[in-house]
Amino acid sequence: MRKSDKRQKASDVFREGYYPFVRKVSFAEAFPEIEDIRVEAKEYGYAPEAKQCWLYTREHPPGEYVDCSNPLCYNGGFSIASVLRQMARDGLTEHETSGLCQGNEGSPKGRRIYRKCMHSFEVKVTIKYKAGTDPKPDVPAP
Repeated sequence: MRKSDKRQKASDVFREGYYPFVRKVSFAEAFPEIEDIRVEAKEYGYAPEAKQCWLYTREHPPGEYVDCSNPLCYNGGFSIASVLRQMARDGLTEHETSGLCQGNEGSPKGRRIYRKCMHSFEVKVTIKYKAGTDPKPDVPAP
């Protein structure tokens, strides 16, 4: 594969994209209520063993996506930030989830799609919220 044939991954597409109603911010700005976090993400490909493993913490936070390692995949990855937003909204401290890569195998710029990427992700998240913050501000107290 030529260097110019490198397919953009989900974080590349997000970083270069324009979203008129969304301001891109740092992890600390997006989640001010989180004191500490641990995210373990595993990517599985065509073989049953894990192809890639990532560990994110407060010091090394995740971005919007965990990128897919499939070299044929365009816009590939798993939206870890959507999991974190849901957890923060619901006040969850632990959560495990899994999902398929959102990308497609195809031409380098994604113009031709040959098939959906068959890689998958397993994610385990543990969050510790800052003292005095209400992780579920929209839920009335009983």
